[in-house]
Amino acid sequence: MKKYIIGISLLIFISACKHEKKVEGDLQQKKEQIQKQIDSLHNILEQINEQLGEQQAKAIPVISAFEVKPQAFEHFIELQGNIDTEGNVMAVPEAMGSVKKIYKNEGDRVRKGETILTLDDAVLRNQISELQTQYSLAKTAYERQKRLWEQKIGSEMAFLQAKTKKNALGKKLKTLRSQLEKFRVKAPISGTLDDLMIKEGEMAAPQRAVARIVNLDKVYAQADVSEKYLTKIKKNTPVVIEFPELNKSINAKVTYVGNFIHPRNRTFKIRIDLQNKKGDLKPNLTANIKIKDFETGNALVLPWSIVQQDRDGNNFVFVLEPVKNKDQKVYKVVKKIVKTGVDYKGKVVIKSGIKAGDLIAGESARGLTEGDLVRVKS
Repeated sequence: MKKYIIGISLLIFISACKHEKKVEGDLQQKKEQIQKQIDSLHNILEQINEQLGEQQAKAIPVISAFEVKPQAFEHFIELQGNIDTEGNVMAVPEAMGSVKKIYKNEGDRVRKGETILTLDDAVLRNQISELQTQYSLAKTAYERQKRLWEQKIGSEMAFLQAKTKKNALGKKLKTLRSQLEKFRVKAPISGTLDDLMIKEGEMAAPQRAVARIVNLDKVYAQADVSEKYLTKIKKNTPVVIEFPELNKSINAKVTYVGNFIHPRNRTFKIRIDLQNKKGDLKPNLTANIKIKDFETGNALVLPWSIVQQDRDGNNFVFVLEPVKNKDQKVYKVVKKIVKTGVDYKGKVVIKSGIKAGDLIAGESARGLTEGDLVRVKS
């Protein structure tokens, strides 16, 4: 009986050992299967992370930017003026009469005092002729009375009357001859006969100009300047004058600064004398005058278009700062309040708020807010 029990116990033990080995094998198999699943999930997770990283990178906007550097800056006062000349003179007759003869044509060069045309002076010449006869007779009578008076013959009164009559006729004759010159219209200045306003046979009068003489060797630009620039514009101040129609510019200096401020528009006049040997500067030609009133060789200058204004009225720009522990091409947007100075042609001097070397967001940064992440166009 005892042997029987021992045998059964041995069978049970052997059976239990076999079962434990089988369970252990199954667990090992399950472990291997689970490990394979874990490895697969790791691979999938890495792929998802990569895809998420690419999508996040694509979501970061790309903007333009530039590094601010000190540079030269100039500011000009810009004025619109015109060309004028003192050599633009009308020739006006001093007497009335019909035009007898014209000696010059339009476009001809004339010298000062040269006769342009003559008026009909026949009546005056006849008067002179008659008076000349009377004067000759009076002169003869005076000389005779003089000889007699020197010989103590005749009366002193007769001698004095003859002398007075001769002198009076002589003065009248001289007056008529001077009036005869008024029937000759002469060039008041040297230049070009630019416009002839009358024809032979037409009536001329002292109230009506008959010709225009223009001399363009010397001209001047003039303009009205606001009184706020009174302390900045002086005699000999350098200027640049541009002529858009001629595609030409001239460097010159202010010749004269007006002493009167017009009460209506609060402006004063300036004048700039110019040489015009080629004659291409015509009276009333538009002249754009630029006067430099500020210059520096070391300024932080930004385009006005990237300077924005917040609700409080502060001017600001966006400065880009590299993000730490991130891709070096990713930047953080930082708002910087700036103080602006003078501006010209779309550019403005920045007095404070940024420094040389700062990376400034360009126009494409509008719509961003402080703290946004951006990339910069290469």
